[in-house]
Amino acid sequence: MNPLISIIIPSYNRENLIGETLDSVLEQTYTNWECIVIDDRSNDGTNALLKEYSNRDNRFIIISKPTELKQGASISKNLGLQMARGKYIQFLDSDDILAENKLEKQIVSLKNENEKVISVCVTSNFNKKRDVIVLDSFRKDYRNFNNSEEYFDLIGEIGGYYAPESFLISKELINFSGHWNENLTLNDDGEFFFRIIHNSNKIVFNNDTFVRHRQNTGDNLSMLDSLPKATSLLNSWKIIEILYNTKYNTLNSKYLDKKKWAVYNELKRTYPILIEENKLFFYNQKKRDNFLFKLDKLKKRVNLRLKNIFKY
Repeated sequence: MNPLISIIIPSYNRENLIGETLDSVLEQTYTNWECIVIDDRSNDGTNALLKEYSNRDNRFIIISKPTELKQGASISKNLGLQMARGKYIQFLDSDDILAENKLEKQIVSLKNENEKVISVCVTSNFNKKRDVIVLDSFRKDYRNFNNSEEYFDLIGEIGGYYAPESFLISKELINFSGHWNENLTLNDDGEFFFRIIHNSNKIVFNNDTFVRHRQNTGDNLSMLDSLPKATSLLNSWKIIEILYNTKYNTLNSKYLDKKKWAVYNELKRTYPILIEENKLFFYNQKKRDNFLFKLDKLKKRVNLRLKNIFKY
């Protein structure tokens, strides 16, 4: 028997793009799906377009977010999870595209696995649907992992992360790991999928299908353009660090070190006050940053002295 897959799409003012996303759902070779679109009170033509798709195929379920709920993608996704009847969950942004065999290939790979096994696939970045599809199948993380720590160890070396839409996850694993953190306004996807991977016992990689992740849509919510977003980014990594250290009991994680350096450098550039207010969290980064700063000053002083001596 083919299990039901619930596709959850948060939407807001996507009149010009969501049609391509929904078309990719309609084109799936795996047909036992429901697609729950949670519209976040759009004020363009999105609602009319969504109604067209629900009239065309009753597997599309359109939910208008109640006014008593705040706007935000995480709240929409949690609402979608409450409605979802599927055994497996596919999260999908309202401007991204699934390859037509995406659900079919991944459900086959999970057929003989338990609920704590997750499936991922190749990601191809694009700007417009007509762009040539480029598949980089040679990334070091494009392979199976026997446990989550093995995956995090590799990411600590090479960086990066799987794209959110590349996952196919059992609803049981999501319920075990916890739903989306509605208190986070930035890196809520990073924190959520960390918990999913963290609680998985195996990652199955599919090299024979892909997703298309749209870039440069003009409303990039990942931009660190406000103190609340910067605080959210910081808080997300505080949560991740606690969960990571609790499970793996390590004090020298390459994964945490690499990710915290990225956060530290971004906050140092934009909101250094948060570094000062969280000295303990950034203790290693500040210590090494001070050393590197002093080393750089020493190099400049030595070069200047050599220049004066040898007149070059």
